[in-house]
Order: sequence, then C-alpha cells, then structure tokens
Amino acid sequence: MSHDKLIDELQNQIRNWEIRHHTLLNTLSDALITIDRQGIVKTFNQAAELVFGYPAREVVGQKINMLMPEPHGTEHDKYMDRYINTGRKHIIGTDREVMALRKDGSTFPIELAVSEMWQDGELQFTGLIKDITERKKIERLKNEFISTVSHELRTPLTSIRGALGLINSGLCGPLPDKMDALLTIATNNTERLLLLINDILDIEKIESGHLRFDFKRVALADLIEKAIADCSSYAADHDIHFAFEADDRLLQVTVDPDRIIQVINNLLSNAAKFSPKNGTVNVTLRAFSGYARISVCDHGAGIPRHFLPRLFDKFSQVDGSDKRDAGGTGLGLSISKAIVEKHQGKISVETAVGAGTTFHVDLPLHSISEIKDQLKLDPAANATVLVIEDDPDVAHLIKRILLDAGFNTEIAYDTIQAKQLLQKNHYHAITLDIILPGQSGLEFLQELQLNGDEIPVVIISVDDNKKYTDCGSFTQDVVDWLQKPIDSQKLISAINRIHPNPSQRPLVLQVEDEADVRKIVELILTDVADVVAVATLREARQLLSQQHFSLVLLDVGLPDGSGLTLLPEIKQRHPGTEVVIFSAQDVGQDIASQVSAALVKSATSNIKLIQTIKAAIK
Repeated sequence: MSHDKLIDELQNQIRNWEIRHHTLLNTLSDALITIDRQGIVKTFNQAAELVFGYPAREVVGQKINMLMPEPHGTEHDKYMDRYINTGRKHIIGTDREVMALRKDGSTFPIELAVSEMWQDGELQFTGLIKDITERKKIERLKNEFISTVSHELRTPLTSIRGALGLINSGLCGPLPDKMDALLTIATNNTERLLLLINDILDIEKIESGHLRFDFKRVALADLIEKAIADCSSYAADHDIHFAFEADDRLLQVTVDPDRIIQVINNLLSNAAKFSPKNGTVNVTLRAFSGYARISVCDHGAGIPRHFLPRLFDKFSQVDGSDKRDAGGTGLGLSISKAIVEKHQGKISVETAVGAGTTFHVDLPLHSISEIKDQLKLDPAANATVLVIEDDPDVAHLIKRILLDAGFNTEIAYDTIQAKQLLQKNHYHAITLDIILPGQSGLEFLQELQLNGDEIPVVIISVDDNKKYTDCGSFTQDVVDWLQKPIDSQKLISAINRIHPNPSQRPLVLQVEDEADVRKIVELILTDVADVVAVATLREARQLLSQQHFSLVLLDVGLPDGSGLTLLPEIKQRHPGTEVVIFSAQDVGQDIASQVSAALVKSATSNIKLIQTIKAAIK
C-alpha cells in the first residue's frame, strides 16, 4: 500500500471513529458535557442542547460557568484550582443534586455525576446530567398527598381517641363489664392504627429530610424507665417482664427525648414479641467508649444470619410469611436507625439462632462543658459563635448546646454563606464541619489562616474523637408541638407557661373547622379553661379584635386559608397571647419557633393535652 493510500485509510478511520463517537454521544438520553482543566466546554451532546436550551455551537469553546447560577458559577473556578493543585476530590466520583442555568435564565434541578479522564495527554472532566425537574415535581406531589392523607386520617382519629378517652375516664359514669371490654378493644385498635399512620409518616419525613428534633440535655436512665412504663401493658399482654439495670444513673446525653423513647419503645416491643412467655427482657445502661450504651436483650429464637443485611430495611420482618405471628409493619427498626444516626449515634445487633438477640443503641456523651472548654470563651461576655454545618439537624443541635451554655449563635450551611456572614458580623468563635458542599471545612480553615483571621475554631468531624452533637431545634419560646389525635400532656405543659390573671379562668380561643374535634377539646378542658370555638379565620379575626384571650389553639388547615397566617397578626396585635398549634399537619422548625407549643394530633392523648394547657396558663 502506497504512502498516500495509507494516509487516506487512516483519515477515513479517524472520520469513521469521529462519526461513531458523535453518534454515540447524541444517542445518550442524558446530557453529557466534557470540559478541560480550564473549564472550557469541549463536547455538548444533543441531550444537553435540549436540557439547557443552547445549541452546541454557542457552548463549545465557552466556560462551563455559563450553565451555573450564582454563586456557584464563581465558586467553580476556585474549586477546579483547588482540585488541580491539591488533588482533593469533593464532587468527582459522586452523584449530587445541584441547580443549573438555562439559556432563558431559568434555573432547574439536576443530578450531576462527574468523572475525570485523560485524552490526548490532557486532563478532562466529563459530566453526566439528568434533569430531575419532573422527579422533584413528583416528590412535591407525593408530599402534598401524604400531608392531605395525614390530615384526613388524623382528624377523625382525634375525635375517636378523645371520645374513648373521656368515656374511659368515667365521664359517662360506671360502665357495664361487657361495654368496658368492648371499649378496651376499640381503644387498643385505635392506638394500633395511630402507630401505623405515624410510622408511615415518619418514614416519609425521614426520606424527605423533614423529621424534626427537639434536643435537650437529659438523664438517660429516666428516659429508659419512662419507655419501660409506656410498654408495661404490652409486656403484660405477652407475659414478659422488663428488668432494668444502670451502671450510672447520672449519665446524661443531649437528645430529643420523645424520639429516643420512640427508639427504646420499638426495641422493647420487638423483644417482648419474640421472647418466650414468662420470660425476661434485660435492659442495661452503661458508658462505653465515649458513648452511653443502651442494650435490650431478649432470650428468644434469635435472628437468622441470612436476614441480618436486611434487618434495618423498610418493611423487613424476620417472619415474612402470611402467618406473621409477631405482627407489626416492619418499619420500626428502619425508623429507629434513622433517629439514632441523626443523634450522631449507632445502633447494632448481636444475635444467634436459639440464643436470643441484643440490640445496642450508642449515644454520644459529649457535653456542653466540653464545647465551652474548647471555645475558651466566657458566656457572660455575650460572645457570638458561628456554626458552619450543612446538616440542619446537627447545626441546630450545636446551636441548642451553645444557647444552653449562654452563647449567641448563627448558622451557615456552607462556606459561601459563612463568608458572607463573616464579612458583615464579628464572631468570637466558629464550629466547623469538615465535609461541606462546595468547599471542605479544612480548605475553608486554610483560607481563614491565609487571610489572617484569628478566630478560635472547633472542628466537628465524623471522627469518633471529634463528634460534638449538642444542638437544638427550637428557641426558648417553644414549649412543644401538638399533633392529632390530642396529646393532652403536651398541650397542658405548653399553656402552663402563660400567666393570666389568677382571679380569672383562662380564656382559650380554639380555631378548628372539625365540629367533633371542637367538642372533644371543650370537654377535655372543662376543668382547665373556658373555651370559645370558631371554625374559620374570619371568625377568629373578629373575636381577636373584640376581646383578649390567654391562648389561641390553632389548626393549620381551615376552610378559608391556613391558620399560620394568623401568627404575625397575633404577635403584632396581641403580644401577650400565646399560640399553640394543634393540627394534623407537622410544621417546620421555622414555624414551631414562633409559637408556645406545637402538638400533632395523632400523637396527643387527652391527659397530655390537659397537662400542656395547665403548664401554659398557670
């Protein structure tokens, strides 16, 4: 073959390869973009054209920043420089959700997977992009559906549970034995249905990141004893005895007490279900390698080895047959694992077939004093601390600890926000997470040192020796959150913080569109306060303009709008009137921090409602 023919053949092969390469890129359903180390776009396939609204000719040869909204466009070059100079990866090799910018100026969510490659001796980066706008829309619709279903289920259960509680309390006088037995059946099955509904809603909140926590410093032994008392009737039904021993009854942890009791209750009920009759479930508490360890040990049949990898999965049960002697939804352990991990703790299991099962829950023992010692600040000096943490629950946990210690705090969820706050405000100290979006905590720390900013920093890391988990979800103004069905204790403890004229009975305005719920609440509060009930926002505004109320018991979903629209009006016109949200909907922390209490109806008993109100109005 002549030299010219060889060149022609090679050129044909190159053209064919380019055609195949171009065809392959354009048959991908996902957008694919490659850039060089300077951030210049080298390839931009047809799917990318559809996603971003640009023809390839307008993008190839331009900086990739044109496809990013601010401040991410500006930060991208800094990230690229840091990676090329240090080799530290943050985005490369992982999938993450970010916002992107279309040609028309609109932003939209994408899932981005970045990888690196060498081509013709040059370092290049490939981004595979999915437009997840539709997925986000479906998630929003799912959340709205769950919210609607929760309201429609919780509201009638509020009336059922409340009515049964009033009858069982003797309101209607002595009951025939046969009726008493039927009421017990109705009450037990109502509670069973509530547990199922709340488990399903908790799973949804976990997956969406909306599970709320109210962190407090508590003695763990007291929580365990309360959980055992809560499960006493369950133990009796299964002929089981709970035996509790604590090496140190003074062990304290910073936790959401209700959530940790939920975890312990789940472990206790599982242990009772799988224990032989007349058996004992042993519960122990001890310090263990920097953690407080709660152990729940049964002496049942044990868990088969092949099932252990699926033990904490949703809807998983050891007995998956139709028989299902033990019952349950298979959600408890999955929820428990998520709750424990949100406390920066660990849950583990030891088991063997025929030798029983022991679950261990490890919660960090780090205290307020440790963080105070690290900061080396005097709380009396009105010091302000900047908390830099991307996980909202952890950030608020740290904030709670610092507030309890007497410090002022502000939160930044990434280093971009932190830099903006540092430019505007003076801080006496910083708490800093290592793994942050966009820029690592260590890189941010290096920038601080280079800029000469001499601010004490406490690093909060996933490393066992550097876990500081104290924070809080609510301000000091928040007493509780009330949830349907009625939890009387929470409502009472919230209202007991109010101090009306002792010579007068407290006057409560109940804003609730369900007539059955209005009647139940009025009966429950008969001995506590006078209740005026209305069904709409319009009626509530009219009454609030005419007289003073000690407290407003406020539903969220009302016929003429959201009850939350009343909050700023009450705060402005009636600063002495407290508000307790009492709704089937679980609101976010930003709303919870504006009210005296927030109860979700499906988690609220009659007694809890009464106790909460008494606590708020005494």
